Amino acid sequence: MSVSSQNLGASSRPEQTNSVETDRKMQVISLLIIAVLTLPIIIFPDAAKTNINALFKWMTNSFDFAFLGIGFGSLIFLLALAFSRHGNIKLSADKHAEAEFSKGAWGAMVFLAGIASGLLLWGGTEWGYHYAWTPFGIEAKSVEMYTVAQGYGIFHWGPTAWALYCVPTIAISYIYYVRQKHIYKVSESCRGALGNLVDGPLGTIINYTFIFGVLGAAATSLGLGTPMISAALAEVLGVSGGLFMDMIVILVCTAIFSVSSGLGLSEGIKRLSTFSTLLTLAIVAYIFVVGPTKFILGLGMDSLGYMVENYIKMSTWTDSVEKSGFPQAWTVFYWAWWVAYAPFMGMFVTRISRGRTIREVIFGMLVYGSTGCAIFYIVLGGYGINLQMEGILPMSELVNTKGVAFAIIELFKTLPASGLILIALAASGIVLLATTFDSAAYVMACATTKKLGEGQEPERSNRLFWCFAIAILPLTLMFLGGLKSMQTASVLVGLPVMVILVLMMITTSKYIKEDNA
Repeated sequence: MSVSSQNLGASSRPEQTNSVETDRKMQVISLLIIAVLTLPIIIFPDAAKTNINALFKWMTNSFDFAFLGIGFGSLIFLLALAFSRHGNIKLSADKHAEAEFSKGAWGAMVFLAGIASGLLLWGGTEWGYHYAWTPFGIEAKSVEMYTVAQGYGIFHWGPTAWALYCVPTIAISYIYYVRQKHIYKVSESCRGALGNLVDGPLGTIINYTFIFGVLGAAATSLGLGTPMISAALAEVLGVSGGLFMDMIVILVCTAIFSVSSGLGLSEGIKRLSTFSTLLTLAIVAYIFVVGPTKFILGLGMDSLGYMVENYIKMSTWTDSVEKSGFPQAWTVFYWAWWVAYAPFMGMFVTRISRGRTIREVIFGMLVYGSTGCAIFYIVLGGYGINLQMEGILPMSELVNTKGVAFAIIELFKTLPASGLILIALAASGIVLLATTFDSAAYVMACATTKKLGEGQEPERSNRLFWCFAIAILPLTLMFLGGLKSMQTASVLVGLPVMVILVLMMITTSKYIKEDNA
């Protein structure tokens, strides 16, 4: 999740701070709720870690069927909607309105919003876990597992993940643009299923659950990306990494996205976002060219083929008989992660999708997102697998013993001109994290604005408020050792949000049927 809030409006449209009103009460209550939920993590870190991990294990084991069901069900729901006559519905009150952004610009923003710096990290390392811990009873560390491991990584970042992002996007966009209900709240997208209950305590719970999920999502992105960036900088500078370096990275990111909130489209984070996009793609292209290109392409085709052939099996496998725990630890975890992020993505993509049809949004998110992730996994993962097969670097062993951040840096160190590539990796990661926070701050500002019309932006002071609020929470938790517990806790939000996604699908179906009878 890493696209700037500044990218959301046309550059020629001035910010309309006089016509919007910030919900100060919601701001304060949001911070109080976050404080109450995080204080136990800070005061009792060991007990909190134990209890949160136990809750997480209970959730993934008790509701594995539900998470797998919502994932596969969301994909079926969206495909059915896209191929129906309702796929032509334009997300605008003006049926002749043109899309605000070109397909390329829109696709890039959607893709970057959904990946943060995590794809750089996991694209080259996830297969290392699957190679040692195998699904479907396949022999661990066998030659066959290279293809299976790569295919599973592509699956976890594939169409189902983007379908979970797309469900709230369609629900929120339809109400906002077609029904012209300019209340930018997640609860509003559940009104068709819950009726006036969304105006009471239930709607309040839904909205605050979303806010906790956004802050948790920011903390999770931070926890994944910061160690990789710190390790890259430490390697280049010849110093030791650790907490001090991690905090420097966070402070630099905070400075970047805070400044970007006060600058215009052309002078602010847009340039940094464009730079980061080009730099990240350049890194992947460089690895593809200087690496074993033919092997990467061949293994990529094999892995894609395996995923397509086994897609339904992978989407529904709970392993209830052998009880290996693989689907719970991986697929169910990923689906819970995507579900927890989903309302954030829905609100964000809604703001850049005016003028597009429902079909364009669905296929755009599924295709741009899945294809982009597959490219990263095929190139980075293929290069890492080749290093292991050629005896150059024991990637799987490093991943399982030293961690993914250490392993990915060792992978990059094998490249020609590795020093420059590590600098590029660190720079790209920093800007991706900065734009992740910027996006989160923008969405939080939207959520705490009483009414937000088309083309309007939340107050700049509101955006800056959330910039600092989002930065302070993970900084504090990182310093006190509670960040990992916060990350796990944020995934627990996936359980209630899963119910919200079902309510969104019911609401979307009901409203479309009513409006197009």
